[in-house]
Amino acid sequence: MLDDTTKKKIEETREKHPFLTFLVFTDGKIKTGIVQNESQKMIHLYDYEKIQLPELSNTFLKFGDQWWWGSNQSIPIDAFFGDDFDQYYNILVSYPKKTIEEIHGPTFSLHETYIKRVKRKKIEICNVKS
Repeated sequence: MLDDTTKKKIEETREKHPFLTFLVFTDGKIKTGIVQNESQKMIHLYDYEKIQLPELSNTFLKFGDQWWWGSNQSIPIDAFFGDDFDQYYNILVSYPKKTIEEIHGPTFSLHETYIKRVKRKKIEICNVKS
């Protein structure tokens, strides 16, 4: 569990950057970044702490802000920006969900998006036949 000071810092950061997600691991470590995809067993995160250069760090936050407010978050950030986001593939890290105790912030699941679309299409087909 997180102490109150850490929770407050997370909340303050998420107010400024609502697209950031904080992963709290069972060993107490915290990773910050943008979730690329969440599956049943893994979370793929663009790990903000792995960015080496300040200018890349600032650009990363600008990309996140544009993605958050300029899309409906129905596609991953890397697909939204395409080749412009390629410079961040080296910070994409996969973590097993069983090692994560808490998740603070948004996550994204391609699987859930696919299932929702399939259900919508089935409903549309049924309505056409009626």
